[in-house]
Amino acid sequence: MKKILLIGKLNEIVRSLNECLMNDFQVQLCSEELENIKGMYKIVKPDMVVVSQIGVEEADEAILEWLQNKTEDTPVLFIAIWEKWNKYKVYCEGEKFDKLFRPVSKEELLEKCYKMTDSNNLSTLKRKAEGRKKIMIVDDSAILLRNVKSILDEKYTVYIATSGEQALKSVPNKQPDLILLDYEMPGMDGKETYERLKAQEDIKDIPVIFLTSVADKEHIYSILQTRPAGYILKPPDRERLFKSIEEALGF
Repeated sequence: MKKILLIGKLNEIVRSLNECLMNDFQVQLCSEELENIKGMYKIVKPDMVVVSQIGVEEADEAILEWLQNKTEDTPVLFIAIWEKWNKYKVYCEGEKFDKLFRPVSKEELLEKCYKMTDSNNLSTLKRKAEGRKKIMIVDDSAILLRNVKSILDEKYTVYIATSGEQALKSVPNKQPDLILLDYEMPGMDGKETYERLKAQEDIKDIPVIFLTSVADKEHIYSILQTRPAGYILKPPDRERLFKSIEEALGF
């Protein structure tokens, strides 16, 4: 999976860009301070840099000069507003730079990133994904989401949600073949999320495997009372994870 360093003011736009990219690329967020950018660039060694200029009042010339002179041939994509582009386009000359003006669709963003990272064409990747089963992971832990997704990416198309509320919005659109659901989430917990999923006619038959960090008998019994497709203790073992998913999907 190609790596993208996503630079920008940590606002709703950057979070939205991250959500658009994170299922197809390994994304590392970075605030717009030059020293932070230098450090993250050295650590991540990205295949591409995406810079969001949305919400930034004035372009930081030091950052633009660094991107121009110190990132070698790493491609850089700017997400910008047309009216402000003249202020910093002088720093963005050369084949490694490209731009998209807001509003940007997810499809447009992904296609541009695939092209700039030489990930071969988007249609090939889409055809490959069409033959895969789709799994949604729902958990409030970014570490667990990243780790489980990295395991499952080799065999499945993986979506993620960070809360029960987000899952309820995403599942009807994504139509996953299976859901891995954290039982102990804050706010709307796994049990309530599960009940709400099962109450919707178009998604009630999607199998759900609970993820839990509590192993005592009483807790496991309460999970099994909901009659899920299974449960897995966290952190999930790779072999157990694949076996449980395959059993739930009827492989």
